[in-house]
Amino acid sequence: MPVSIFKLADRRRTPAKNWQLGLLLAFIAGYINAGGFFLVGRYTSHMTGILSAIADDAALGLALPAAALFGLIICFIAGAAFTTLLVLQARRRRLASQYSLPLLIEAFLLVTIFLLSSVFSDSVALVPFIAAMLCFLMGLQNALITKASTAVVRTTHVTGLSTDLGIEIGRWLAGRARRADLVRMVLYLSVFIAFLVGGICGALIIQSWAAGGLLPVAGLLLLLGVMPAMADLRAVFGAR
Repeated sequence: MPVSIFKLADRRRTPAKNWQLGLLLAFIAGYINAGGFFLVGRYTSHMTGILSAIADDAALGLALPAAALFGLIICFIAGAAFTTLLVLQARRRRLASQYSLPLLIEAFLLVTIFLLSSVFSDSVALVPFIAAMLCFLMGLQNALITKASTAVVRTTHVTGLSTDLGIEIGRWLAGRARRADLVRMVLYLSVFIAFLVGGICGALIIQSWAAGGLLPVAGLLLLLGVMPAMADLRAVFGAR
């Protein structure tokens, strides 16, 4: 049953909320990943590819490019760690926005990238910084849905998603699939398609609008996160 977009990131979790939030975040991840390629020339959610590029550069003796790429992986890990700390601290304080705060921060950083790109439109030095921020955001977002769904849903790990989908298809072809397995297969396929559609939209829009193409997904993230944050603000000011 569809859940209001304003309630998808609140503290109370259900399997339906987890998968619906996962679908939206997979769309956003695909959008930023594919669209971001036109901003920085690299896919910023694909840590496997970046790690392989590090190995190639290291084998060729290109220490500086390898170190720069390793920095992107550190940024992704830092984003995941930041989300975990934020969720745990918010959970300790029983905040309604424990899962929406990372989304609001992601929206803020996307707007920041747009503003920096507008002010320093011809600055080549800005590209590595934007790449680092996008990797941070991808780590932040993937950790969020992992925490919210207790590791059931991931939005940027398409390799793992494809593996899970293949396993469920194999069970179905072997005649051993139960109803729950078929439901999971459909859900995995839905997240896969959401990432793909998001990538197509991101590539088309950001190719045309440059960093301004990040604003629509920033708005979507704002819609996802604003109501739980407002509930916390009302609780704080109402208690005074």
